[in-house]
Formats: sequence, C-alpha cells, structure tokens
Amino acid sequence: MLEYNDSLTIGEMIRIIATEHERTCILKNSDGRLYGVVSQGDLIKAIWNGAELITPISNIINPNPFTISTESKDPKKEALKLFSQHGVLLVPIVDANRKITSVISIRKIISDEYGN
Repeated sequence: MLEYNDSLTIGEMIRIIATEHERTCILKNSDGRLYGVVSQGDLIKAIWNGAELITPISNIINPNPFTISTESKDPKKEALKLFSQHGVLLVPIVDANRKITSVISIRKIISDEYGN
C-alpha cells in the first residue's frame, strides 16, 4: 500500500510494483482513505497505448476498485468471489468513509489454507 501523491508517474509505479513483487498497488490518501488502485495490467495497457514513463499515474488509476466493507460477515468468502469472478488478486477492506482497515489477498488466503 502506498500513499498517493500528484507526482507519482507510470515509471515510478512500475518500479514499485516490480520491487514489491506484487501485481497491484493500493493507493491511499494522507488520512488513510482509499484513493484507488493500479495494476500491472493497467500499466501494460497504458504503455501499449502510448503513455510515457513520465505520465502521471492519475491518468490510469482506478478510483473505484472492488472493496469489501468492514461490516461484512464473511470477508474471506466475499474476497474469494471477487477473485473468482473478476480476476482481482487483492481487495481492500474499507469502512463507511473508505478508510482502509486491511487488505485481503489471494496469496494470503492460499497461504493460510495450505501453509507456505
């Protein structure tokens, strides 16, 4: 998870995703609220469509990603449904104000289930 700032570029996001060995980066604002997500796929599409490495990440960020509410009775089940139906790899868990309380990932569920 990364705090969003206006100076973030596609090139910087590629470096962050590559060094963190993740395929998606969740961005939050300074008060911990969900700002959006950028996936490896978003970056590839942007470059394919002619974006330059200095292009602001704000041009490709998804400001309304899938989320799970802190009110959820079974966040793991909801996450598995999102993973299966939409191919997302991680989902932020947010409260009514979009403040991120945690993140659930397919990697974590598999690790918890099968050990790793």
